[in-house]
Amino acid sequence: MQITDVQITRVQLDKIKAIASITLDDALIINGIKVIEGPEGLAVEMPRRKPFTEGIRYTAHPTNKEAWEYVTRTVINAFQKMEYIQA
Repeated sequence: MQITDVQITRVQLDKIKAIASITLDDALIINGIKVIEGPEGLAVEMPRRKPFTEGIRYTAHPTNKEAWEYVTRTVINAFQKMEYIQA
């Protein structure tokens, strides 16, 4: 799996700093990834919705630690690059 494109839209919603979309292998787009400011710095939250039952359900997410770290690192790097360019 390769992330072939990252689009970042800056927002100012409390702890949410940006909304990202990623393209995987030029074939699949995942929208609604949040870049949030957490207690330990920037973090990524995958898109989710509230189901009819209790709890929260992610609509798309990595299935293993390596993929999660890859998505997180790529999205945060793109956000930081955008912030640097705009500064």
